[in-house]
Amino acid sequence: MLEVHATINVDGPVLDGRAPRILDDITEAVVDDVAAQGFADIGFTLIRVLKHPTGYYQSQIRNRSLGAHTRVLYDNRVIYGNWLEGTGSRNTPVTRFEGYFTFRRVTFALRRKAKPIAEMTLKRYLGRLQ
Repeated sequence: MLEVHATINVDGPVLDGRAPRILDDITEAVVDDVAAQGFADIGFTLIRVLKHPTGYYQSQIRNRSLGAHTRVLYDNRVIYGNWLEGTGSRNTPVTRFEGYFTFRRVTFALRRKAKPIAEMTLKRYLGRLQ
C-alpha cells in the first residue's frame, strides 16, 4: 500500500487580511498617476495653444484631492478661465473667440491613456499581492 503525506502552508495577503489595504493603495496610486498625467498634459497643451502666455494662468492649474480615490484638475477659478475654455458668456457670439477647449481635449485624451497608466501602476504593486 502506498501512502502519501503532504503539508500545505496557506498564507499571503488574501488570506491574512492585507489584500484590501493593498488594493486601496493600488487604487489611490492609479488615481494619482492618471491625475499627474492630466496635469502635465494640460500644461503642455496650454504652452501650445496660448497666443500670448504670461505664465499666470498656467501657474493657477491645480491637482487637488477630493477624498479617497478622487482628484480634480482645475484652474483655481481664474476669472478668464471659462473664456479660455470656451464656456464663458463672452465667447461666441459675443466675440469671435470660441475658446481653446484645453480641459475638454485633455479629458478626452486622458480617457484613452488611463488604462495603460493603470496597468503600469499595477505592475509596481503586484509583488505586494503575492
